[in-house]
Amino acid sequence: MQKLDRTHSTSGNLFQNKEEIIHYLGMSKEEIAKVFAYLNSVSFNYALGDPPKMDKDAFSMRKI
Repeated sequence: MQKLDRTHSTSGNLFQNKEEIIHYLGMSKEEIAKVFAYLNSVSFNYALGDPPKMDKDAFSMRKI
């Protein structure tokens, strides 16, 4: 069994925000969802309004 690598983990401090989240603090949930959708489209290389369909063959089950 592999051990958990704890060398890169840090304890969270709720009173200090990290530099990369300061920009998103004033945004509404809808604006953050748009940013998330854009980043997913860039990450997985698909058009912004046209995400790929999930391949359900890997998750199919036969009824007995």
